[in-house]
Amino acid sequence: MTVGAFEEDICTPIKVSPPPDVGGDSATDGEELFVPPLNFAMVDDGVFRSGFPYSANFSFLRSLGLRSIIYLCPEPYPETNNEFLKVNGIRLFQFNIERCKV
Repeated sequence: MTVGAFEEDICTPIKVSPPPDVGGDSATDGEELFVPPLNFAMVDDGVFRSGFPYSANFSFLRSLGLRSIIYLCPEPYPETNNEFLKVNGIRLFQFNIERCKV
């Protein structure tokens, strides 16, 4: 399999707006809000892929019962995310993939 030349960065951080404030909505009072990470999808039974997860996504990720996360960026994994992994017994595998240079 050949990967064509990429002109954009493979791992570029994006700005994500914070989730809307849902306080006071009687339909969700007492219920946990599950927000999947950007571009989340099931690849196969028990295998998922997504964009970078943020703290707003932690409840959703916890509900999946993940055992491992594969992180493909060369930047260090954020401490907040590392703490989430530690508390939930999730292993992190980091592969420092640099962007393609032509």
